[in-house]
Amino acid sequence: MFPRVSRSHLCEVCLSATNRRSFSSSASAASILPSLPPSTGFARLTNRALILLYGRDAAHYLQGLTTTNIKDFTFDSLGGFYTAFLNAQGRVLHDVFVYPIDHALGLKGKEGITYDKPAFMIDVDKAHAEALRSHLKRYKLRAKIAIEPADCHIWATWDDASANDSKSDIAPSAQKFGCVDLRAPGMGKRTLSSADISKALPGEETSVEHYDIRRILKGVPQGHREIISGEALPQESNIDYMSGIDFRKGCYIGQELTIRTRHTGVVRKRILPVQLYNPDEKLPDSLRYDPSSSLTSPDAPRNIARVDTRGRSAGKFLRGVGNIGLALCRLETMTNVKLTEEGSQWSPEHEFKVSWSAEEDQAEEKETKIKAFVPEWHRNRVSFRNMHQQQNV
Repeated sequence: MFPRVSRSHLCEVCLSATNRRSFSSSASAASILPSLPPSTGFARLTNRALILLYGRDAAHYLQGLTTTNIKDFTFDSLGGFYTAFLNAQGRVLHDVFVYPIDHALGLKGKEGITYDKPAFMIDVDKAHAEALRSHLKRYKLRAKIAIEPADCHIWATWDDASANDSKSDIAPSAQKFGCVDLRAPGMGKRTLSSADISKALPGEETSVEHYDIRRILKGVPQGHREIISGEALPQESNIDYMSGIDFRKGCYIGQELTIRTRHTGVVRKRILPVQLYNPDEKLPDSLRYDPSSSLTSPDAPRNIARVDTRGRSAGKFLRGVGNIGLALCRLETMTNVKLTEEGSQWSPEHEFKVSWSAEEDQAEEKETKIKAFVPEWHRNRVSFRNMHQQQNV
């Protein structure tokens, strides 16, 4: 575990932590599945951790490690941004939010030194926070930076009725700052606070589980369970669609494969939201979460196959909550997306399945059917990218 930063140095220590509940969706566990998330609400993201990076070379240092152009973000813009750390082979190590911290806020580091240059708070999957700290230290060399764990509350807020999805109304202070979550339309905002601000947030207070359901329904992957560290490619993980890659940026670790894929390759697989259904049920026509579902969710990750044929895998199931989940899908096999002139292999009648062995008897095989859905915001961002490319020709 990380040593804690003193309260006087940065933030109040979170006094309680909510253990994440298992997402088993067996018949016996169906009653504990989370209900539908409210249209207006908020959740404290207890499955996330914060790392503080500051010092004279902090901005330059992050610029060489992340997929986003750090120089594009100022304290009076969005207040933060989504990005990723890659390895030298161009595989995703960590997807994160980064919050620039203005020295005018008066925050101090562990040694009590007030920042004379902008610092950065990095919001990462809690299970991989220590791995990210090690990654940051690996390239430090003589850079004038400090890397510390930090304790703040991380909140996600949303309002489905609000059209204000591109501008943050969070006034930065030493007690609170944050950003708009631009990964997908309607994802809301993220706020960091040094104290419990739940009474000041609008809407209904919910859990991380409710937030995850909402996120999965929108097709937004997050963390090492869905964007598998050291294996996942940034475009296949939708990090480009989620405003996490600047293709005009200069050199950074993992850039070569990312740029080459952009300009010469075709992204044949992407993470999509999926509907799980029983073998005796008809093919679903829309993505719906059912909190009363008695489906048995497969252990992840698991290969996806066509029901009526044998051949190469159609994708990989990554995570499930009840009757919904996220999967890495071959687009021209599981969806009507056309990538090449040869056209798609998909047909509306095709069905797909996930098979796995039961825990009690490894000889017994279980099976559930699965259907992928392409979010509308995926199609919109493809159209925008194609239009932008044509204008630059």
